[in-house]
Amino acid sequence: MGKRRLLVGLILMALVLLLAASWLYIRPSKTLDMNYTEIAWRDKLRQMAETRKPEITITQSELNQLAKKGLAENISSKELPFEVSGSEFQLNADMLLVYINGAWGPVEFGAEVEYSLVYSEGKLILQPEKISIRHISVPPQQVGLEPIVIDMTSYFPDFIKIEEVDFPGKAVTVKFALDWLEIASYLNLL
Repeated sequence: MGKRRLLVGLILMALVLLLAASWLYIRPSKTLDMNYTEIAWRDKLRQMAETRKPEITITQSELNQLAKKGLAENISSKELPFEVSGSEFQLNADMLLVYINGAWGPVEFGAEVEYSLVYSEGKLILQPEKISIRHISVPPQQVGLEPIVIDMTSYFPDFIKIEEVDFPGKAVTVKFALDWLEIASYLNLL
């Protein structure tokens, strides 16, 4: 009877140590939040009008703000099995690495999600490709992760049409088809 109790105790202790080790292993390594600021689109359009070049550049920092807003809107409309408490986005051409902090019930985790970026018909689509939790890969579909869609046309007046979107490294370049007189009138430059 004593050996049996000792064996059960050792198994329970090993199980508790294993759970504690895995809990410590997946905890977030960065402090992140979901706060974002709006981009001053009017200022970007004014700068574009001054240079007479029909394009704007969205920096990595600005994309971080746009993507946080898109992520916040996306997860608020979905029933996910986990809660997202923070994120940070890093751009490298048409790939976006996202650091996410969250909780699955009482268990906090830090994850990295790799998205491919695609522009189509006024929308910037962030397609989840891979999720890693401390180098352990999890398929995006397994945790209910879906594409994030950012409607870029909603940020510009109707008379400005997005012609092309490029991903040249650590920024996004948006090229437009527009009427310079309408831009000047919109920005009150006439």
